[in-house]
Amino acid sequence: MNLKTSFFLAYTSIKRGSKGTLVMTILIMTLAYVNLVFISSIFGGIVEAINKESINNQYSNIVIEPEIDKKYIDNKDAIQLIDTVPGIIASSAHYIDSTSISYDEYNDGNDIKKGKWVLKSIDIEDEVKVTEVHNSMIEGSYLESTDRDQIIIGKEIAGGHGGSLEHLSLGGVSVGDKIDVSFSNNIKRTYTVKGIFSVKSTQVDQMAFITKKEMESVLKVHNLASEILVKIDNVGEENIYINEIRNLGLRNEDIKRWDELMGFTSSASSSFIMISLILGIIGTIVAGVTIFIIIFVSVVNKRRQIGILKAIGMRESTIILSFVVQALFYAIVGIVLGVSFILFVLRPLFLANPLDFPVGWVSLKVTFNIIRISNISLLLASLVGGFFPAFRGARESILKSIWG
Repeated sequence: MNLKTSFFLAYTSIKRGSKGTLVMTILIMTLAYVNLVFISSIFGGIVEAINKESINNQYSNIVIEPEIDKKYIDNKDAIQLIDTVPGIIASSAHYIDSTSISYDEYNDGNDIKKGKWVLKSIDIEDEVKVTEVHNSMIEGSYLESTDRDQIIIGKEIAGGHGGSLEHLSLGGVSVGDKIDVSFSNNIKRTYTVKGIFSVKSTQVDQMAFITKKEMESVLKVHNLASEILVKIDNVGEENIYINEIRNLGLRNEDIKRWDELMGFTSSASSSFIMISLILGIIGTIVAGVTIFIIIFVSVVNKRRQIGILKAIGMRESTIILSFVVQALFYAIVGIVLGVSFILFVLRPLFLANPLDFPVGWVSLKVTFNIIRISNISLLLASLVGGFFPAFRGARESILKSIWG
């Protein structure tokens, strides 16, 4: 097999061919490549947005819950040591209670709206280091440590703010309105709505928050916790810090990573990854078929030339390789242009203007792995798509090729 001859044939074929056809072929391969990377990157961005919402607003990185058959975490000494572990940014302890919240818009007792929602307590100084709910206020303001008769609620509780569960809400509570909260121990208190928040998680938007001191006065407890959220420096190193936390003395408590608690959300993320894989395979097949058609047309148009080359003694393998090289040329140019377009146009555009999805703000997550897999996929598609029509054309008899 004469490699130099094959490359020369491919070069002359590309050089002497129609410039318009060449440009259109390269454009098609570039778009095929951009499609492969874009699909994987956008679905990767959706999964990343889901994960960010779970970490930033619901679970943080690590969740510590009480031992089985216990209501609270009561190891005060160990709890105080959590923030001293290198690599742990902060921790925030919550009390959690299942409450009934009601709202009488006209204060006449005739049109009371109510429902059952989760109420959590927060230590303000700790909470702002662990979650980002304080940055998601759409009306009013966040709690302060001295607030005792104030409450903040999610938009799904308040209603009237474009929530997806409007029929279950209080029907349009605003900042300054008073709502009644009945706790699980039958204590009932009235709070003024200080703020309404909206994050990209329906679960969190169905929660309400009061200060730690207020919750302790209602539940008659002190320095305990229903759960502790722990924020660490690097996502993916949760297991390392779980071991560190257990070494502090919290050996019997239930300690989990954020991704172990996602439930349905985790299944949704897996589904997005599967859809991305399926669409990527389809895109690769389409690219391969495109190259097949391009090379097939080229082979048909050069049947007489192929017959003459075989008549003067050129090997079939050399002719086949020349068309394969031509197909790979289109793919390589398409990859170079596609990578440039993705990295220097699309990615900066999405970073500056992320898409507002229900699961979060979605941008393109372009990783080296996505680019590597897309490169390999397009090259393989071009290799296969270029080989078969070239093989078929080169195997024809000399007379049949020359006379058509």
